[in-house]
Amino acid sequence: MVKTRSSISPSHSVKVAADKKKMEDVSDDGDRDDSDRSGGSGGSSDGSLAEDLPEDYDSEDLEVEVRNDLKEWDLYFKPSEKIQGKVMLFPNQDNIVVKNINSKLTKDQRKLFRGTCFGYFLDSHPVGFQSQLVHNALHREVYQKNEKEMWFKFGDENFRFSLAEFAVVSGLLCVGDADLSKYTHRENAFVDRYFCDQTVTVSAVEHRFMYIDFKSDEYAVKMAVLYFVTNLW
Repeated sequence: MVKTRSSISPSHSVKVAADKKKMEDVSDDGDRDDSDRSGGSGGSSDGSLAEDLPEDYDSEDLEVEVRNDLKEWDLYFKPSEKIQGKVMLFPNQDNIVVKNINSKLTKDQRKLFRGTCFGYFLDSHPVGFQSQLVHNALHREVYQKNEKEMWFKFGDENFRFSLAEFAVVSGLLCVGDADLSKYTHRENAFVDRYFCDQTVTVSAVEHRFMYIDFKSDEYAVKMAVLYFVTNLW
């Protein structure tokens, strides 16, 4: 058993259902309307799949069995094994997150946000995203030994997607893996103030950003950055 970066993730509706369950006991300033922020069409109507997931479930932990007969540069999926996809997540093509940040932050706060590495995204235009294209590309992933890279076969050639390619596409300054261990047991006034009563989830971050009246420009921008990186897609 190995973990692959192309592991099949649960539908967005499952994640939303789990997030809503964690938000039930949370109260904040303003009323919450989940119907406007579901992010896509629902999955199974009875919610059985969501109920079977553990409380601390993370799609990154999903293990996928790899065939023992795979050789380097072999396709993970044989043509006869391809999975028929169904669109369960409708991407944020209209840049709703960016629009919300621009409308929520004050002029001074937007200036501070522009000073972050994500600042130039405030001027981004709607994105045309084809989930079917990504689904098709994942069927073309080939087995290779570098866990920090993904390689895909198109025609007779193999093409790499790694941190370097991500940096080129996104325009972000990517310098390698960050050491997160130094933040594990460190006190954080921002987290203690806004997430002391719950687990930090995608929907919790969105709720906090949209409905809290921030008195501190610094905290408003920190929440905007967190909202951006967790809710953009």
